[in-house]
Order: sequence, then structure tokens, then C-alpha cells
Amino acid sequence: MALSYLIKYVYNTGSDEVIRRGKKIHAIGYVEMAEHDELMSTVVFRVKDDTYSTFYKVSVQKYNDPQSLALRCGCPYNLGDIYRHEVAALFKLQELIDKNLLGSANLLYNQRHTVAKMKNIEAKVIRVLSSPEVFEEAEISVLKNKAKIIVAANERIEAELRYEGETFPLVIQKNDDKEIAEIKLAV
Repeated sequence: MALSYLIKYVYNTGSDEVIRRGKKIHAIGYVEMAEHDELMSTVVFRVKDDTYSTFYKVSVQKYNDPQSLALRCGCPYNLGDIYRHEVAALFKLQELIDKNLLGSANLLYNQRHTVAKMKNIEAKVIRVLSSPEVFEEAEISVLKNKAKIIVAANERIEAELRYEGETFPLVIQKNDDKEIAEIKLAV
């Protein structure tokens, strides 16, 4: 199974510390659904902070549409793109979707345009971002199909990868904003 856009959003916009603390809040069970509107694709969570005994309201709007996804947290410290309470809420939302508890059983994850951001390009990180089946198939494929490098300059690599008769453009570059490597695969 492919990685959902909700989890991709977390890893693409959250810092390591925000993701770690959000996962902790979710794992402890400090996230509970307060409201859900399937027609409007909105859900509201009640999230308890991991440091203080304070509850915050996290609203997730348009969760069925990756381009329109909107998050809002009542926490006064929410200054970045995503904050730990929102991370915890998105993990809980993905858990509910995976268990078919929101009536969203027919979701398909389109991997045709994917951006993965990571500090280091390592197999263990890629393994986390993909299903076991996809990772195993990729390991076999990389032995058979080598990427053809077109340009390699200025901390950017452009290549083409042939797979099952199709050619896929591939870009690996350093992200100047966060000093994180980006891998882009687009068809």
C-alpha cells in the first residue's frame, strides 16, 4: 500500500521535533475525535498537550482532497506550517481512515507525482515512506534498472529511470530552505 497524502504532508512540512512529539501525543492516546462531517470532509479532534494538561481543538478541513487540505489548531504556539497537535490529529485521522471508521474506504493514493524530503537519503528512511511490497519491488528493480544521469551540478541531479517500458524523470536536489534533500519522481 502506498503512503497516504496525510502522512506525506506530515513528513514534508513538519520538523523532526514536531513529528516526534506529535507521534508521542498520538501513541499515548491523547487524541480523540470530537466532530466529523463526512459531507464536508471535516473532522475536529480534541488533543491533549504532551507537556501540560491542556486540551486544544484541531480542525482538519477537506481531508479527502490533498490540494485543499487545511489544518487549524487552537494552540497559541502554532507558528509553523504544522505543529505537534496537528501532527497527532493527522496520525489519528489516518488511523480512522485505515480502519474504515470515517466512510472513506474507497481512497486511492496516486503516487504519480511524489516529493520525498529527508535529511539524508537512506534506505531505512525510504522504507518508512513506502509499503514493504513496494520497497521489495524497488530493491529488485534497482538491480535490473539503473538510472541514466542527465545533469549533475549545483547540488542537483536530474536522471531518467526506465521501468516496465516507461521512462520516469527523477530529480534529487538539496532544498535550500531547510537543508533537506528532495527526491522528485514525476510522470
